[in-house]
Amino acid sequence: MVEGPSPNARRAVDSGTRAVRDGRGAMPAETGESGFTLVEMLVSLALTALIAVLLIQSLQATGLINRNGQRLAAQEEVQLVRGHLRRTLADAVRRNGDGGRVTFLGQGDHLTAMIEANYEAERVSRMRFDLVAAAIPGGTGLGLVETAELADAATAERPEILLEGIAGLGLRYFGVQGQPGSAEWQPRWATQWLRKDRLPSLVEVTVVFPASDSRRWPALILPLGAGS
Repeated sequence: MVEGPSPNARRAVDSGTRAVRDGRGAMPAETGESGFTLVEMLVSLALTALIAVLLIQSLQATGLINRNGQRLAAQEEVQLVRGHLRRTLADAVRRNGDGGRVTFLGQGDHLTAMIEANYEAERVSRMRFDLVAAAIPGGTGLGLVETAELADAATAERPEILLEGIAGLGLRYFGVQGQPGSAEWQPRWATQWLRKDRLPSLVEVTVVFPASDSRRWPALILPLGAGS
């Protein structure tokens, strides 16, 4: 005679059946969602850092290009002023036809000369030319200032600022300052020109910029009256 399950066994089977039916003993179902792995997070951080580095380098390159462009533009302005002085002083009057004294004043920081008429430049009369370093109203530092007015004009022309923000102007003159037989008969450089009857052979123009300024002024030596 085969005996059936004991009462305790039947109760255990019934409890397991109810647990399965109620879902308490079932395996958790997969939701289909998963988080970032450590490798994926590291790759994302590396890509973010690379993009940031490339962006910073791009901004630095753009700033460098802008600064170089501004520096080149400022230096081009310097070259234009140097060419202007070279052309202007080439027309300085070397001698007066009426036997009068040559109009020329040469100091260490101020130059005045009479400039011949230049029909190619539509200048049909002699002009008085002044070059000096002077303070600019409302500006910073000094300015290289030019004043050019007709010799027979009743009113003075308005000064023109050739360069702004300079630190100083230096002028030197080369030639014979004394009379024959004197100690100054030999040509030499001087910071002022004393002779009233003739021009110096050469004028050296030096423009000084502040230390933080990127503009440069190479040595400029001009022959006076080379075009007359």
